[in-house]
Amino acid sequence: MGYIGGVERGQGMMFPATLDEYVRGENPVRVIGAFVENLPIREMGFVRGEPAETGRPGYDPRMMLAVYIWGHLNGVRSSRRLERECGRNVELMWLSGLLQPDFKTLSRFRKDNSEGINNALVKFRVWCEEAGLFGKDLVAIDGSKFKAVNSKSRALTQEQLTKLIEREKAEVDKYLAELEEADNADEGEERKLTAEEIKEKIRGLEEHLKKHEEAREGLAESGENRVSLTDPESRMMKTSKGSDVSYNIQTSVDSKHDLILDVEVTNDVSDQGLLAKMAMRAKEILGVGELKVTADGGYFDGDEIKACEEEDIETYVSIPESKAAESKGIFPLTQFEYNKEKDVYACPAGAQMKRTGKPVKNGRANSKEYYRYTTKACSGCPLRAQCTTSKYGRTVKRWVHQEVVDRLRERMAEKPEIIKKRKAIVEHPFGTIKVGMGHERLLMKGIKGVGTEIRLTVLTYNIKRVMSIFGIPAMIEKLNGQNRLTQNAYA
Repeated sequence: MGYIGGVERGQGMMFPATLDEYVRGENPVRVIGAFVENLPIREMGFVRGEPAETGRPGYDPRMMLAVYIWGHLNGVRSSRRLERECGRNVELMWLSGLLQPDFKTLSRFRKDNSEGINNALVKFRVWCEEAGLFGKDLVAIDGSKFKAVNSKSRALTQEQLTKLIEREKAEVDKYLAELEEADNADEGEERKLTAEEIKEKIRGLEEHLKKHEEAREGLAESGENRVSLTDPESRMMKTSKGSDVSYNIQTSVDSKHDLILDVEVTNDVSDQGLLAKMAMRAKEILGVGELKVTADGGYFDGDEIKACEEEDIETYVSIPESKAAESKGIFPLTQFEYNKEKDVYACPAGAQMKRTGKPVKNGRANSKEYYRYTTKACSGCPLRAQCTTSKYGRTVKRWVHQEVVDRLRERMAEKPEIIKKRKAIVEHPFGTIKVGMGHERLLMKGIKGVGTEIRLTVLTYNIKRVMSIFGIPAMIEKLNGQNRLTQNAYA
């Protein structure tokens, strides 16, 4: 029995009569086409959003955007690979109308169109809202580290930078000596490097020296531990795979369909201090008076919870318990019961601890104000060894706005299912982006460049997600309204 036979390469055959016949009706590329064709491109801030009246015509921004969305959907993000695919991939031929922009043009489009790409993301978000895809009740906020272009070996400490500068200075001195030898050498004498080649080496080293000395100066002023030489805005961060030079990508996700409402690129090494800003923006985007927001313990900060509460945002954030008492082998704070009416604590031995004096800070920068509670009963207490190692007895500190945290704790006890739901909400987007779409490493540099790259990824994720909700034919119909899909896309 034989094998399934293909067509002989030299055999004449009839191809489909039109480009459109190469792409099936349920191909995702048709969704991309329908989306970009309906964008009001002239008002979105794209470079060349208006066709040029004179000179060589440029590529339609809708076509270029469509190529990038296709690339992010199919794990082809580099401009060089996209150039290659435009010349051989039938889907891209259909999407671009057989146009083949080179990699420099593609790269320049992404670099120059931060505003337009962001507006495309906003336009699709507005479309999702009009389609009823947001629940507008519960939003999950989460951050994930994405590896930067900068390698770990190019993220240097002050000491490492100093050693590098010393090596480069020694190299310059060596080449200067060689240059002097070359100048004094007999005419016609063979040497490894010509005088001009040595001068070029020196020029290159001096450029590096200047850059590295500026980096060392900037590092000293910034108070950071390291500086990234390839991408100065990236930072060394702890990730699930150890430490690496990264960016911290923040998202807010609506719980109804796991669609990303908002994204921000930061170089903050932790999530602390980012909750209120992301929560308030999510509330503004959804246009609601009240909102529930959930996040993991990395976001916990009393001031952030308080700021959310003041904006009618109900937070559900895991409260990390201090392990300081446990490490000392003494009673943790949870063993001390607070009486709100009397403003006193009851210690494990039953003694009352009263507030002493005005609130104080713990001395650290940006630290909170705390009240201190003490009791004279410590001196003869049989539980003292289990309670404190201080000769002055046990002191309990209470944040001046502790009732904010107490209310959070009560909410968490009443609705523990929200915290359980949080994990499922936030893991879907980042899991799809990093694993399904292959976007673990960044290609762009700087917060602005990475922001453009990530917004393209988020736009693509949301399009992909809505395709699975509606199905491709229904989504195309909704994108086009009552009009059928335009055949001559970018005419």
